[in-house]
Amino acid sequence: MEEAITLLNFDGAYSKQSFYKSSSDNWINFDFMRNISLFCERGSLQDITDRLIEHKQDGICYLGSGNYHYVSYILQSQMKLPYTLILFDHHTDILPAPSENLISCGSWVLESLKTLPMLKKVYILGVSEETNQNIPESVQDKVVIYTKNSLQTNLSTITKSMIKNIPTEAVYISMDKDVLDTKDAMTGWDHGTLRLKQMLKMVKELSKSKDFRGVDVCGEYPVNPMNEYQKETQEALDKNNYANGQILNYIKRWTGKDRNTTLLHA
Repeated sequence: MEEAITLLNFDGAYSKQSFYKSSSDNWINFDFMRNISLFCERGSLQDITDRLIEHKQDGICYLGSGNYHYVSYILQSQMKLPYTLILFDHHTDILPAPSENLISCGSWVLESLKTLPMLKKVYILGVSEETNQNIPESVQDKVVIYTKNSLQTNLSTITKSMIKNIPTEAVYISMDKDVLDTKDAMTGWDHGTLRLKQMLKMVKELSKSKDFRGVDVCGEYPVNPMNEYQKETQEALDKNNYANGQILNYIKRWTGKDRNTTLLHA
């Protein structure tokens, strides 16, 4: 794996952070696009796709705010072999889109299950307890959910069971930092209780036996001229900068040249 990462600039989230500056960073700008936060029309989705194809992605792909988590759908659409999605997220992102012309940060997993033939299974880790009620019956056989409470009770057992039952050698890892306790990250969404060290421990165990074919990270705190210098904003930036750096450093270590893993773009 190259010592490089890709930063998608939708909202300027990474201009206030420094975690990537020791790497070869590849910026792809989307800040000129309008009306793509939370929801994205199909035409705009194709424009984003075309731009990503035009610009090669290296290393881990950082997406910005969780409002743009649907870009993970685009990145996974490049997969050419059967794979399993491992999603760390406090939300399932498996709700129906408001209309057929839209994809959203809350619907992209359902869209992936319906339209990406290489996706065989989805494991969603760290969600709230009531989320099982929101899984459409049509995809229930392809989705495994572990709630935030179950992870706090049986992290080691769940990790071993998940690795044993993943049906593919290839996996795609997607991390939304809202899955983390607010001690470790701060986003614009409600949070789970997983600690950063716990998440990284699970990813490390996965890397020992699975082929990482992509990794993306989102969940940046919304920064604007009105709140940029507030104490809470600075605290969020510090926490997220540290978390992003830890994820980057450990993924590089676990997918290094001495390993059999190859990241396509993530």
